[in-house]
Parts: sequence; C-alpha cells; structure tokens
Amino acid sequence: MSPWTFARTMPETPHEYTLRTKAPNENIFERVVLHIREKGYKALFGSVEYTYLNIDEWKYWTMGEPLEHTTLINRAKLSQP
Repeated sequence: MSPWTFARTMPETPHEYTLRTKAPNENIFERVVLHIREKGYKALFGSVEYTYLNIDEWKYWTMGEPLEHTTLINRAKLSQP
C-alpha cells in the first residue's frame, strides 16, 4: 500500500497524493496511472483538463505528464467540492 499525504499547499482544494518514489511496487504504480487514463473521464479544473477516475468514494487523477515522468497520483473525496 502506498502512503497518502495531505496536500498542504492547496487547503482550499483538499486532496491527498502518493508518490512514485514511495510506492512499494513501481510497476503497480504505473498500472494504476494507466488505468486512470484509460478508464477515466475528462474534466476541467480551472482552465486545465485532467483525466479523473471515480472509485468508491474517491476521485483519482494525475497531472498528465507522460508515464515515465509521472511522479504522483492525486485523490480527493467525491463528497468534497
């Protein structure tokens, strides 16, 4: 299980992130990133479009860099604005 960290720099948009460097298995990290991108939906955050994937009560997304440069996965509770 990868550890999740609260994103303190964006308290107005509460969310957490997990880092590739802390993932116990980098292959699984990459598979999750690809799953989000292949099965997710496009939506805007401000003027930037991201790909999100809802799983249970969480919404997951990455910042959109190529897979080899993706360093984190974000998540936020779906009940949050």
